Amino acid sequence: MQSELEKWQKELRKGSTKMALLSLIGCRDMYGYEITRELSRITDNVFALTESNAYPALHLMENEQLITSYWKETEAGMPPRKYYRITPRGRAFFGEMKKEWMKHNEAMDRICQYEG
Repeated sequence: MQSELEKWQKELRKGSTKMALLSLIGCRDMYGYEITRELSRITDNVFALTESNAYPALHLMENEQLITSYWKETEAGMPPRKYYRITPRGRAFFGEMKKEWMKHNEAMDRICQYEG
């Protein structure tokens, strides 16, 4: 059974998935597995997305026109990979998300330091 902390952590990750994906894809075009691997690496596995969670989120973001995708041949004899690229709309939305995230974090820091 999940502890209250585990439930809260899951909700926290769920609420920040779109921002994390836009941030990574905003740096360079990436394919799905690469995105999940890089996210785990740069967060020391704090934010670990499974492919079964990543692909629905990527497809939703594609439908929202925040990202686009294209197929690219990589190695001879290997199937092509689907790469994701941020759109201008996605880049603008990420900028707004980042500002709100920073305001939220600053407010939470003040709340956590509050001593009455």
